[in-house]
Amino acid sequence: MRTLLAVSVFYCCSLSLAKASGISGSDRRDRNNTKNAPLFVCSTDTMPRMQAQPGVIKIPVRGKLHDVFFYAIPADEFPEEKEVLKKKTLSPENKRPQLLKVTGNILYDVNYRSRIDTPYNENDVYQHTVQTRLDLLYKEKYPFRMYVTTRFSNSSLFRKYTDLNFQFSQVDFKRKLKQQVFDAVQSHLLSQNNLCDSLKRLLEVKKLAISSIHMDLQKPNLIQKIVEERERQLLEARMLLKQSSIPGREEITDSLKLLFKKKESDSTNSDNKYNRYKDSLEAKKQQLDSLIAEYHALEAAFARVKSAEQTNLANLKKQIDGAKDAQALEEQLHQLKVPDTVLPKGYKTLYSIQSLSIGRSIADYSELSVKNVSITGLQVEYNPHYYYAVAAGKVDYRFRDYIVPNHSRSNQYLALARFGKGTKNGSHLIFTYYTGKRQFFNAAIASQPTGGIPSYNLAGISIEGIYALNKNISVIGEVAKSTMPYYSLDSMQSKGWMNAVTRFSERSNEAYSVKLLSQFPKTLTRFSGNLRYTGANFQSFSTYTSGASQLKWNVQLEQSLLKKQLTLISSLQQNDYNNPFATTSYKSSSLLASFQANLRIKKWPILSIGYYPSYQLIKTGDDAYSESRYYTLTGSAGYYFNIRDAQFSSYVVFSRFFNSANDSGYIYYNSKNILLSQSIAWDRFSVMGSASLSNGTDYNMYTIENTCQVAINKIVSVGGGGKMIQYSLNPQTQWGYNANLTLKIPRLGDIQLMTDEGYLPAVNKQLVKNRTGRLTYYKIF
Repeated sequence: MRTLLAVSVFYCCSLSLAKASGISGSDRRDRNNTKNAPLFVCSTDTMPRMQAQPGVIKIPVRGKLHDVFFYAIPADEFPEEKEVLKKKTLSPENKRPQLLKVTGNILYDVNYRSRIDTPYNENDVYQHTVQTRLDLLYKEKYPFRMYVTTRFSNSSLFRKYTDLNFQFSQVDFKRKLKQQVFDAVQSHLLSQNNLCDSLKRLLEVKKLAISSIHMDLQKPNLIQKIVEERERQLLEARMLLKQSSIPGREEITDSLKLLFKKKESDSTNSDNKYNRYKDSLEAKKQQLDSLIAEYHALEAAFARVKSAEQTNLANLKKQIDGAKDAQALEEQLHQLKVPDTVLPKGYKTLYSIQSLSIGRSIADYSELSVKNVSITGLQVEYNPHYYYAVAAGKVDYRFRDYIVPNHSRSNQYLALARFGKGTKNGSHLIFTYYTGKRQFFNAAIASQPTGGIPSYNLAGISIEGIYALNKNISVIGEVAKSTMPYYSLDSMQSKGWMNAVTRFSERSNEAYSVKLLSQFPKTLTRFSGNLRYTGANFQSFSTYTSGASQLKWNVQLEQSLLKKQLTLISSLQQNDYNNPFATTSYKSSSLLASFQANLRIKKWPILSIGYYPSYQLIKTGDDAYSESRYYTLTGSAGYYFNIRDAQFSSYVVFSRFFNSANDSGYIYYNSKNILLSQSIAWDRFSVMGSASLSNGTDYNMYTIENTCQVAINKIVSVGGGGKMIQYSLNPQTQWGYNANLTLKIPRLGDIQLMTDEGYLPAVNKQLVKNRTGRLTYYKIF
């Protein structure tokens, strides 16, 4: 019976303790919700494994009758533990990876122009563009990307084409792989380092002890209880004196004596209790002060250890992010004794892939072989320890769609193979062989009676090397030799087509390039230089064959001053003349310079000034073009500030062209232009106003324009404005307008409509009206 009673009492105490644990603590969000919280209690003769049921937290308690007696509390009362249980329940081991995840966007754009700007004259031109980008993630580990673009128009000047590009997203793969490595390293370090956990548990123990003593000190004061007890006894004595049956004098005297003795005894006992309690209070206060001091010391130690741990993790993440190859990542794992099974299969091979592309892409390899050429075909770069690259595809040089007439185009292609030692972006030595068929752009040949532009085969070899003197200075050098062009003396000899590559006594088909890249962090200085020589008969997919030897060089200096608030950029170059429509045997030795300065001081306007060369392409006849160069001076100032909730932006821009009518077909030659602009944005409303002045040799033009934009709600935004143009050569004031509408429809996408009426320059220095319109649909999925 006693045993049963003891078990019942222990059970009730456990229930009380569970309920108290469920509602105690200042971090509980709702103490009233614990009234209906179910409590599961069970016992066992053996120590169970601590595997809590979903949504349940088990707290073990040892007892005399059992090895362990524990009760379970719903995890809703412990949000932190609930998150832990949730993570354990949905662990990656139990979650099956998605086979293929597809995200991306789709774009449709139609553009309308009532007129096309010079040098062509065509009316009512529409251009339609449909483009989609798909981001594909296979088994949540292997990212791919695909672009599909198609464009068509009602104009004979613009080509209709459809492009597709499918590529392995190497940047995304490296980012995901490095994140996986960091997560594995972080988990391993946290499991090995128990110091933080020990300090954290000790802090919790100290915190509970402080809370317990603090609650004891907050109990009702014993002095008040003693006073109340004396008042009660005095009240009882008065009641006895007021009784109706009055005893004799001796009895009253004896009773009073006994009463006073009792009171003196009670008072003495109360004083003793008070003194003992007072001593206990003082001891507990000292204990509380000691515990608080220990708690603060442990808290500081925990903060230091946690900070050191975070710093260590930050350094490891920096090292992992800076890893250039898979071997560096593997070494990081081995140093920390983390198995590489945390990484996906074939990660070494995939990490070494620099590019894998099918479809239209840009081929960019070296200065003298293939540089910035648009091809439709295959490109593969693989760089584990040695460097391998293969590229093959159809070439399209028509970056300006309307310049080269359709009838004169011929098929072009290139093929390239590279092999070397080292890393692509680091020190290396790479051998390149390139070959293909290239169209010869030349104004003299293009004007032949047949109307076609001939093409010819070419091939060449090059050796490129990059040597890093230190982490701030590197030198890039390349030498190349090619076949001779078909119009040279031996170009028609079929047997000796490749002999020119191996005939080293011939120097006219050689090219050399040297580039220096440097930076000096202490002085915040960057310096770069490039020197390139091409022989008269050298040919590649990086340069245009001009029929004359060319020496090109340029240097650039960038300097930051005033704690990076002032940046100065200056450059000097010679013979930067890359025009496919130049005449044969053209050689230039022009010298061009440029200068730019930017000043950014906090709470001051942003100032910028530049002086640089500009270029203008002029059509002089059928398939004949010329290019003129002149200098342009620009300066601007911008200031951003807030007044309460309104944001203000102010701009001033000045420009001047230093050219004349003799060297330019642009009617606004030698003109000065100034623009003033002010915009205000407040809540859902914004307004922008601008005024400009253009002053030429024999004209003045004044323009005032205003635009307002209102976001009606999260879906609809509308805007519009007007413009006024006063032209000195036309006495009538000319007006224009602009309007736009944006719809952001949930689940459907964004729709934008825009229309504008302005003016274009025409013959006899007049302005003609031009209307433009645009409809765009954009959807992210």
